[in-house]
Amino acid sequence: MCSAFFDWLSKYEAVAIWLEGIALMLIFAWDRKDAREARDESIKQLGVSRDQVEATHRPFVSYSSVPRAAEEAMLDLGDHATTEIYCPAAQAQIKKYGSGPAINVRYALTPTNLASTVARPEGYLVALRQGGAFQSTIPRGLLRGNEWETVITYESLSGRRYQTRIISDNLVMTNMTVTQL
Repeated sequence: MCSAFFDWLSKYEAVAIWLEGIALMLIFAWDRKDAREARDESIKQLGVSRDQVEATHRPFVSYSSVPRAAEEAMLDLGDHATTEIYCPAAQAQIKKYGSGPAINVRYALTPTNLASTVARPEGYLVALRQGGAFQSTIPRGLLRGNEWETVITYESLSGRRYQTRIISDNLVMTNMTVTQL
């Protein structure tokens, strides 16, 4: 059967068909490589676009604060702390800064000197809109005269998680860090 096939086709035609098949396979493989590279580049660009949108709508949650009088800042800590926690109606207020809403907001306070108090206030908020404030159940008197570490975790609408960690001493915010989790 094989010899009948070669009788019908010349050897040159068989080689030409074979080379054409190899060329088509190489072109197909090259096109797939180009398509993969284009897809990978599109995915990369999509990630960059998401990061840009996230950057413009990133939430930031902290305590509301008020400026301290200069003489108190110099006498109290002697460092760069210039704001204190705002406590309308004697309750610490948590505020949403930044342009996007914060969802699934959790806060927890721990005294840096664990023996100083048994109190460990914590709470949960479904959401805080831009500029929104929440008057917490944390009494001003609890924060006075003690150093606290407050950890606030929250999410953006895109699902990215963030954490604000605040050290406050006698109602004065002395250190704050914000990280993406």
